[in-house]
Amino acid sequence: MSYSNYGQGYYPPPPQGGYSAPPPPPQDGYSSAYQPPQQHQYGGYGDSAYQPPEQTGSYYPPPPAPPKPAQQPEQEQFAADGDYKGAKQYIREPKFRDLWAAVVFLAQLALFAVLAGIFIKALPASTFKGAGGMRGATTFYSQPTMIMWLCVLLGSIAFSVVYLGLMQMFARQMLVVSFWFAVVSMVGTGAYYLAARIWFAGAIMVIFGVFYALMWFSWRHRLPFSRLVLETVCHITRRFPSTIVVSLVFLVVQAAYGALWALAFAGSFKHMEQYQSCATHTDRNGRQYQSCSNPRQILAWVYMVFSFYWTSAVILNVLHTTICGTFATYYFFEGSPYGYPTKRPTLASLGRALSTSFGSICFGSLIVAVIQTTRAIVSALRSHNSDNLAAQLLGCCIDCVLGCIEGIVRFFNKYAYVEVAVYGKSFVNAARDTWTLVTDRGIDVLINDSLIGNVLQMGAFLCASLVALAAWLYITISKPAYNVDGAYTAPIIIAAFVLAMSMFMVLLKCIDSGAATTFVCLAEDPDAMARNNPRLFAMVAEVYPQVVRGVRAPAGF
Repeated sequence: MSYSNYGQGYYPPPPQGGYSAPPPPPQDGYSSAYQPPQQHQYGGYGDSAYQPPEQTGSYYPPPPAPPKPAQQPEQEQFAADGDYKGAKQYIREPKFRDLWAAVVFLAQLALFAVLAGIFIKALPASTFKGAGGMRGATTFYSQPTMIMWLCVLLGSIAFSVVYLGLMQMFARQMLVVSFWFAVVSMVGTGAYYLAARIWFAGAIMVIFGVFYALMWFSWRHRLPFSRLVLETVCHITRRFPSTIVVSLVFLVVQAAYGALWALAFAGSFKHMEQYQSCATHTDRNGRQYQSCSNPRQILAWVYMVFSFYWTSAVILNVLHTTICGTFATYYFFEGSPYGYPTKRPTLASLGRALSTSFGSICFGSLIVAVIQTTRAIVSALRSHNSDNLAAQLLGCCIDCVLGCIEGIVRFFNKYAYVEVAVYGKSFVNAARDTWTLVTDRGIDVLINDSLIGNVLQMGAFLCASLVALAAWLYITISKPAYNVDGAYTAPIIIAAFVLAMSMFMVLLKCIDSGAATTFVCLAEDPDAMARNNPRLFAMVAEVYPQVVRGVRAPAGF
């Protein structure tokens, strides 16, 4: 079945040999002996019919052609073409959305900059000094330790670039390997827990691993679709290598901000010691004890955590929105007679993300940051009341509920930012329209059947594991003075693992964002995919017809 004329009328081909031009009229007009061929009547609108003019002995030239209409703006041009409705909406008037959220975000960022300057000054004078080498480093924030973190960052970038190249060359093989890698990881983790006599957690992980392996028989039919989506996304990244460049730039920005925040967070405890107040109390047995409180330090801790979550989310979502805009430009304008609206789609999309759509990005990121900060507070309270069983159970339930809410919000934010990037909507309108796409178009089926997330998760885990192993070797072999008793070994390994995983996900954002944009644009304008990617459209139309015509649309759509 061909989709080359999807949404258009069918025109019969010209006769073999082409059309021939009619003979020119004689110089002195037609003679009276000439009888023109019999004219047919052409039915018009209503009851009237078109009558040809009466023929006489002289030649009447054809009526002049109607004047050519003036050049229409691009919006009106697209309005005349139903196949380019997505492109019509993509070209929009610049208008700032959710400006209040952008103002509040910039205000908190300015406050963080001021506090960071104050807190970093409170760090010990020996910080960042490399006298004595690694073994002579007496503080965690020493020059040799900073070199170790720089190696962690460079190693994460190198692994991410290599992994991206493997995805470009071996799409199908990576999908299969990533699926079974997830199975082996779950079963292996469960076996480790069982060996450590953590029976419940070990049994759960093994059971989940076995069930996940059995799902292969029902999931393997997804491989052709996932491979085609992955190949499409990789093709567009090669078409616009600027998406990888901008990912590297934001990776550096995220790393620089993380390093600055870590220094400020460490210095905040030293600076806030001066505000601590202690009092001596006597218990029922007459024994005296001392209790200390520091509300300012608690407030600074809450603010620093909230600022980190919000700023990190904004950085990542600006990158996500930028890449979404680039992919949407390709989706709507590739192969169209109008060409691209700009010569540098990635740069133009970045400009929109940092200007007119910046408020919407800050708004959506704020919601996630509030949930994450609340979860951090609940976790801290659970740690503080570790001997209270009731508090532990209540905290666990609250954290579970907040985790579910965070997952739902993150899911909708991911696709709502595609609407923001493509159409410049406010965040509330984008979230509402995202819900409409999920319910009416059924793109959740495509999202669930896509195995691209498995490939990215496997890469993130491998990258984090290798980098964490390198950090462990570095800290074990060098044996710094501040880690003689090994108290910093576990925190360093965990921090290296988390840092490497986050760096990988930032750099591979071009793949994740590209897949999300493809799904949303497909639901918005299926005709565009029929034009620029007929293979993928044919598969979607055959396997997921509800996405093409809409769940609530009539079957003849």
